[in-house]
Amino acid sequence: MKLFRTIALAGLVAGAFGCESFVEDLNIDPNEFTDISTALLVNHAVLNVASVQEAEPARIAGMWTDQFTGSDRQYITQDNYGVDDSDFDATWNELYRDGLAPARGAKAKAAAEGATGFEGIATIMEGFYAAEAALLFGDVPFSEADNATDFPDPAYDSQASVITGAIALLNTGGGKAGALSISGGNSVLTGGCTWAEMAKALEARYKLSMKDYPGALTAAEASFDEPDDEPSIIHSTVNFAENLFFQFEAEQRSDYLTFDGSFLSRVLSDTTDVSRTGPKTNDTNRRLFYQYTAGGFDRLNTNPGGLFAADRDYPVISYPEVQLIIAEAAQRTGANGKAITALNNARNYWDGLMGTDDYIDFEASDFADDAALLKAIMLEKFVSVFGLPTFYDIIRTDNLIGTDLDGRDEPVQRFIYPSVERSSNSSYPGLKTLDDPTPINM
Repeated sequence: MKLFRTIALAGLVAGAFGCESFVEDLNIDPNEFTDISTALLVNHAVLNVASVQEAEPARIAGMWTDQFTGSDRQYITQDNYGVDDSDFDATWNELYRDGLAPARGAKAKAAAEGATGFEGIATIMEGFYAAEAALLFGDVPFSEADNATDFPDPAYDSQASVITGAIALLNTGGGKAGALSISGGNSVLTGGCTWAEMAKALEARYKLSMKDYPGALTAAEASFDEPDDEPSIIHSTVNFAENLFFQFEAEQRSDYLTFDGSFLSRVLSDTTDVSRTGPKTNDTNRRLFYQYTAGGFDRLNTNPGGLFAADRDYPVISYPEVQLIIAEAAQRTGANGKAITALNNARNYWDGLMGTDDYIDFEASDFADDAALLKAIMLEKFVSVFGLPTFYDIIRTDNLIGTDLDGRDEPVQRFIYPSVERSSNSSYPGLKTLDDPTPINM
C-alpha cells in the first residue's frame, strides 16, 4: 500500500530512532545522514495524521457507521464485523510507532534546542495521537508508552485519564506554538488557522467525546471560525502525495469501498424513506460531489473536482465539524439560537465549496422541538464529517440518528486490542470484543 510520505523521509525517521552501532565512528561517510532536523521530525509527526484520519481507521469506522459500504473481498467481511485482533495491528502502529513516538521524540529534541514553536507543535501532535488511541481502544498505554528501556511492558492508563492528559497536552502545545500559522514554513498543512486554534478545535472534539458539553462549546468557540481556516493535509496529483481515499479506491483496491446502498447515500437521495430532502434542503449536488455511479456501484467520486479527487486536501479537523460541535453543545446547554446559527454555518460551507445554493438557512420554527433540532444537527454531522469523529458520535449517542447497523442492535463500541499487544506486552488487559463498551461510554 502506498504511504503518503517519501522513502527518504521514512528512512530518516527510522534512522533517528535506530540503535547505536557497536562500530560507531568506524568508516564515517560524510555523505550519510547522521541526524534528522527538528523541522523534519515534527513534519513527520504531523504528516502521519493522514494515516489515521483518512486511511484504514477512517475506512473501517465509516463502514461500521454505514457512511461507506464494503463491496469487495475482505471489505465485505469487515463491513459485516468479521475482524480479528490482527486487523488492528496497523492502526496501533500508526498511532504509536509512527505517531506518538515521533511526536515525543520531536518534542524532546525541540525542547533541548530551545525551539519553543516546534516543541508546541509536537506536543499538540502527541495529544492528538493519545486521544485518538483512547477513543478507539479504551484504556491504552500513555504514561509509560514509548519508553522501552524503563517500561518494556507499558501499563494501560484509564481511557478518561488519557483523554484528559491529551487535552492538557493540547493546551500546553497551543500555548507554546501560539500564533504560529499551521501553513507556515515547510508545513505539510494548509489553512488559515494558527496551531493554537487547531489545538482548541481538537480539544472540543475530545471534550465532546467525554460529554463535557459546556467545555466542548467553549473550546470550539475559541477555535477557527472561517471555512478557509480549516487545517488540512496537503494533497496533489503528484505520485505518493494524492488524497489517501483516492489512492485506495482509484489506484489500489477499486470497488472495495463504495457508497453503494449506504445509509449516508440514502439520506442524501431524494427518493428513499430516510431522505432529508425538504423545502430548505437539496442534497442532489452534494450526493454527486461525494459519489458517482459506474459499473453498478455508487463509487467514491475520485474524479477531478470530486470530494475524493487526487488533489483534494483532507482536514485534520474540518470547519463543519467545529461548527457542528458548537451546534450540538449549544443545543444541549439550552442555547438553541446559537445551535441553529452554527448548523446553518455548517450547511453553508458546502454551498461555498461546491458553488451551489442548495441550503436555505433554518429558523427555530423549522423544528418541532429540541429533539428534532438535535437530530438535524447530528444528521448533518453524519453526512459532513467522515470516519472517526462520526464513529465516536454514533457510540456516544447510542445511534441517535438511527443509521443502519447491518443487522446489529447496538453500534460497535470500540476497535479491539491488536495482536501485537497480545503477543508482546505482559500488561495486555485481555481480549475485548466489539461489543465491550469503553469506560467513558458505559
